[in-house]
Amino acid sequence: MRVPSFERYKSLLSGTGIFIAGMIVGAAVFLSVYQEHLSILHERVGELSNQNKTLQDSMEGLNKYKQNQQYIGRVRVMAEFSSKEADKADANVLNELERLVYEDIKMTSGKPVSAVREAPDIFTNLVDKKVYRNVFGKNYQISVRYLMVIQTEFTLYITCSESAPPPA
Repeated sequence: MRVPSFERYKSLLSGTGIFIAGMIVGAAVFLSVYQEHLSILHERVGELSNQNKTLQDSMEGLNKYKQNQQYIGRVRVMAEFSSKEADKADANVLNELERLVYEDIKMTSGKPVSAVREAPDIFTNLVDKKVYRNVFGKNYQISVRYLMVIQTEFTLYITCSESAPPPA
């Protein structure tokens, strides 16, 4: 019995190899596009869930104090990375830090507006220089830039910077 010569199949083998290489490259391109869209979607879901939680709490506070303009009815947190870490900015980290700070500061809802105007240091010290541990695997320190009270809305502007891990 004789083995057939591969000379007859040379063009078929090269065409099959090119086709399989094209499938691999196409799958890699498709997967990278899919991953990019998925990460954008993940960031958007984080933003929207924070917005939803904030708006629900704001709605409760505003409904509770809608007749009385002397109390804080809505709490907002606006976060950004420090200028030296702006190149490493990640929207997911900012969303998570905003949520954590909001959870710490939301107790100010229902407090008199005059208390914030008389002693802003008390409200600032609730989260100033606080370190949030293990936020996506890193530690972040919060510093309060400033706080504002406009009518019944309490807004806290914070700057986030990566903190060194504690000594072991």
